[in-house]
Amino acid sequence: MSVNIRLVMAAAIVCVGAASAAHAQVNPRDVPLVAQPQQRFDAGQDIQPIFEGWARNDDGSYLFHFGYLNRNYRQQPSIPIGQSNHFSPGDEDRGQPTYFYPRTQRYQFTVLMPADTGTAPEDGVVWHVTANGSEQLAYGWLQPEWEIDVNTITSNGRTGFGRNKDQLFANAAPSVTVSAASTTVGVGEPVTLTATIRDDELPTALPPRKPRTRLPALVPPDDAPKAPDNVQWYSKPRPPRNGLSVLWTVYRGPTDATIAPSDYQRSVAEEETDDRPGGRIPGTAPTNSESTSLDGDGWTSATFETTVTFETPGVYTLRTWASDAMLIVPADLTITVQ
Repeated sequence: MSVNIRLVMAAAIVCVGAASAAHAQVNPRDVPLVAQPQQRFDAGQDIQPIFEGWARNDDGSYLFHFGYLNRNYRQQPSIPIGQSNHFSPGDEDRGQPTYFYPRTQRYQFTVLMPADTGTAPEDGVVWHVTANGSEQLAYGWLQPEWEIDVNTITSNGRTGFGRNKDQLFANAAPSVTVSAASTTVGVGEPVTLTATIRDDELPTALPPRKPRTRLPALVPPDDAPKAPDNVQWYSKPRPPRNGLSVLWTVYRGPTDATIAPSDYQRSVAEEETDDRPGGRIPGTAPTNSESTSLDGDGWTSATFETTVTFETPGVYTLRTWASDAMLIVPADLTITVQ
């Protein structure tokens, strides 16, 4: 039997072209994640709420821990409490965020559950989040395997910094009080925020990290553009390894705000490496991070000031994350922008 090779090749080209045209019409959000492992999206993707696990309180009640994965690398949606951002059953507002930063944000809030909460899935709660037309849910209930403790939280949050468990369980969480120079401001008007942290003497100090070495050919020159493509992607701030520190973020509000400093403020000066995406090669550019604390010894007490400016009217909930270099606690402040 003879086969016309040219006809076969022509038919194959037509099929490939048709398949390519059909694929071009597919919404990227509808392509399964397993089929796009190398793709990154600036915007247009959904938000996956996450049930992190539950912990038992001394009075018999429970804390359900939640976080989220914003699958976008740049888009930061604002989703008010309501049909697109709610809990069920019961109160739709359980203290969840309405402003979502990119990528994975773990242990963002807790939901207090009564001591008589049952162990069946229907006895729990569900967090519904709809972003870019796609609804995702997180189911939280008293599954025995999902019980967590402080060791789980610091390990998953990467805030233990290698300290031993004895010190971890002996350490008390810091306390923080916050205030603002004014809680009603105008657009473009800077506001000074103050955060005061108190803590025990744990955890103890860690020695400075040694920078990782790189071959000279892998070290970019000082005037080299940032990577990738000279565009800085979002980089999640991380607390320093020693001393008290504080970070302010927008927790609820119509859009982002300009917060300065935008990273964690530290109370103990320490040389650390620049390991943020879009910066220099990790481990090659150690920088001396100075203390910005206005008062306190830096280990059991510290006071920080931060400036925030809003460009869009609305009601904002700002959240400060206070760290003792091991445990992180939140505190909220509401500001109305006219």
